[in-house]
Amino acid sequence: MRITRTYKKRNNGFTLIELIVTISIATILASIAIPSFTELIRSNQLTSGTNELVSSLILARSEALKRNNNVSLCASLDQTTCSGTDFSTGWIVFVDCNAVPNGTIDGGTDCNGDGDTTDVGDNDPIIKVHGPIEGMSISKNGTASYQTFNFTGRAPVSTITVTSDDGENTRQISVSATGRVNTNN
Repeated sequence: MRITRTYKKRNNGFTLIELIVTISIATILASIAIPSFTELIRSNQLTSGTNELVSSLILARSEALKRNNNVSLCASLDQTTCSGTDFSTGWIVFVDCNAVPNGTIDGGTDCNGDGDTTDVGDNDPIIKVHGPIEGMSISKNGTASYQTFNFTGRAPVSTITVTSDDGENTRQISVSATGRVNTNN
């Protein structure tokens, strides 16, 4: 006697209902995740911009101590001169050689301390230039559009506010009288 075995042909694939259910679940998850991911990107951009400005403020303070001179950080529209009040357009860190810091890059000051204001090295030297930062506005409190650190590292008390373009996220940078820079969320 001969035994014959029959094999059932197996279907490999998905039914239409399984496919529709899977696509529906994926769509729901994506609609929940994408806005959260967008908010995460905005928050990280704001934190990054804040950290870049904090880094420049710390650099200005350390350069003031190192050079035994006033060092200022000012807002700049063109990255060559101090102009404007919105630091998101960029900023410049420079040695402010005037006896009374004025927050502007100017020549004819006695930067090298030799008593002569006509030397080549007597213009306010630029230490660092930072370009524009997109997606946020950065403004300093008060009327001065610059922050100066004196030769001891001290500075006028100030607060710089970093705000995302949508206005939902804000970071604050505080400069104390001792020149210490702190961030607050």
